[in-house]
Amino acid sequence: MSSCQGELAEKSFYVTAVDQEGNLLVNGTVSTLRNGFFELWLPRKHIIDLRIQGFNRVAQGKITTYDASKTCVTTFRLETF
Repeated sequence: MSSCQGELAEKSFYVTAVDQEGNLLVNGTVSTLRNGFFELWLPRKHIIDLRIQGFNRVAQGKITTYDASKTCVTTFRLETF
C-alpha cells in the first residue's frame, strides 16, 4: 500500500480553467484536501488552460481530458509572479 501527501494540505487557491473554445469551466476558490491535493471535475475531450493562484504565487499550464489523458496531474508548480 502506498499513499501520496501534497505539501499544502487544507489550503485555499483561486483556480480558473478555460477550454480551447474560450469557455470558462472553473472560476473560483478550491481547497486542497487533507492529503494536499484538490479535485476538479472537467468535461471530456477538451484542452484546458489551467491557472492556480495562492500565496502570491501562480502555476499555469495546459491539461487534456481525452481518454488517454492522465487523471492525476502533479506537475504544476507554484512560482512567484
